[in-house]
Amino acid sequence: MLSKPTPFSTILYSSATDMESHAVRFIMAEKNIEREIANIRTKTTEIPEEILDLTPYPVLPTLFDRGVVLYDLSVIMEYLDERFPFPSLLPVDPIEKSEKRLLIFRFTRDTNNWFQLANIIETGAKREAEEARKTLKSSLIELVPLFAHQPFFKSNEMTIVDACLAVLLWRLKKFGIDLGTPGKAVTDYAQRLFAKESFKESLTDCEKEYNA
Repeated sequence: MLSKPTPFSTILYSSATDMESHAVRFIMAEKNIEREIANIRTKTTEIPEEILDLTPYPVLPTLFDRGVVLYDLSVIMEYLDERFPFPSLLPVDPIEKSEKRLLIFRFTRDTNNWFQLANIIETGAKREAEEARKTLKSSLIELVPLFAHQPFFKSNEMTIVDACLAVLLWRLKKFGIDLGTPGKAVTDYAQRLFAKESFKESLTDCEKEYNA
């Protein structure tokens, strides 16, 4: 049985394996939020009743925080950044903040986005998965210059964009993608994120095996 939230609870109902849940766990660990993580090994069509009692939308991740129930990756990430402002993971400047929001859209919501490609690699037919694998690899290598000049993605400080990219890059070995020498800047960037204690803390037992 999952924990029943109280009016003072902060509980993340999280898939033990998917990238969106992992990104939220990473952010919560980076901010050192006092929280409970309920990791669920289930398909989104089999969401436990404890979550359905909170929201009619059977999706993970779902965040319960002091009576507020939130879903959708972008909504949860921005809520956490405003609710727990240290360390800030979005710029204060509205132009820079908008740029980060567009990057999140590009990587996680846009047509043929990277999270969608990752899902196709894992669940699609063989030919479809191979095409998605090639597209994701070439897209990452195309953006090598953006990974090369600052410690984080187009930033000197970690942002929610890095949380999304980190969980994707952690799964490249599982996806059968090797960026090789052309992608060294991406690999170096990924290793900086993987070395963070908050990232290590965010991993479920299943996810630890992806990059073993």
